[in-house]
Amino acid sequence: MRCTPYNVAMRTQATLGLLFLLACAGSATAKDKPRPKPSPKQVHEAVQAASGWLRKQHAQAFDTTTFHSVPEIVALALHHAQVDRQDPVFRTALTTIETCELTHTYRVATMAMALSRINPFVYRARLAHCAQWLVDTQLAGGEWGYPGTMQGRAKRTKALQVDPPVTEEEAKGGPKAEPILIARKAAADAFAGQEGDFSNTQYAILGLRACMEARIEIPKETWETALAWTAAHQLEDGSFGYDHAGQRDEAGYASMTAAAACGIAMCQSSLGKSPKAHPAIKKALAWLDKRWTADDNAGIDESIFIPPSTWHCYHLYSVERAGRVLGVKKFAGLDWYAEGAWWLLDHQQGDGSWNDTRGDTTATRPPYLQTADTCFAILFLTLATPPLTGG
Repeated sequence: MRCTPYNVAMRTQATLGLLFLLACAGSATAKDKPRPKPSPKQVHEAVQAASGWLRKQHAQAFDTTTFHSVPEIVALALHHAQVDRQDPVFRTALTTIETCELTHTYRVATMAMALSRINPFVYRARLAHCAQWLVDTQLAGGEWGYPGTMQGRAKRTKALQVDPPVTEEEAKGGPKAEPILIARKAAADAFAGQEGDFSNTQYAILGLRACMEARIEIPKETWETALAWTAAHQLEDGSFGYDHAGQRDEAGYASMTAAAACGIAMCQSSLGKSPKAHPAIKKALAWLDKRWTADDNAGIDESIFIPPSTWHCYHLYSVERAGRVLGVKKFAGLDWYAEGAWWLLDHQQGDGSWNDTRGDTTATRPPYLQTADTCFAILFLTLATPPLTGG
């Protein structure tokens, strides 16, 4: 064939087209290829910036009047960020949670988690107090809720008052200390007619498990009924949704499914059983293996209770707990830590905080949610949840 200018032009155009397609294919492959985990330096810098924001944000005294007061989760996050305990904000948070009235499941459970991580035997008396409170506020069905929850409304009333069952001297006993046996003081029928919710229940389980680090023994019945209530709310596809005051969600989503798997595993372990052996866990993990992504709290758009999008840091922390407790490295074939860590690093704000406002239709987001997002992100990045043994 003669090499005419037309043929040369056509060949050149075809060659350029092929190179363009190959370049696009290479770009797509590079884009779709999972990134390796962020470096320890990148994670450290993100966590330090976040802890700096928390300390600046909460330089004044903490509010302790509502279920969404934050001294407990701030103390937990600052501990995992390796902030010096003599830091004024950390010290204030610790003093607050050592002395405040025990109210609301979220706060008592997170208090137990914080004190147990810092030093379970230094704070043994307070942990025993938390354990007693959580055991006594479990509802008849095996779940927990907001104090005073009835007929779908959260009437926030004063919670039970219990005396610490140990002395300060006994609290210094360390790992060789005799076990503290918790027995329920308040009858379950004291909460007749009340039904709780899934989120409070998962936190109560986390708090009770944390208390066990101080050799505090929780009644077997507490674990059995919590396990039965949680497992009974699994949907047919293996997922879990948010259940509140007797109303069941129509669809499950990733954060609640991961939280349920973690809670069931903790109950199983606390009863001396293999954490992964419960059939509900296998179904939940199978659902996560089909649906999970770091970019989205899969399934939340179908919830009848929860607004979409604005709970992503909470979602990632739920995944961290499930992954750590169950010893699972990947969901849906993805390294959940690498994927989640990159999402957080990519979405951290210039001031060091996280504030997931996507889909939020309110003019201003309550400040406690920004604090919560930032704490959840720190807890994820630092792999704050201790694994269970004997999987």
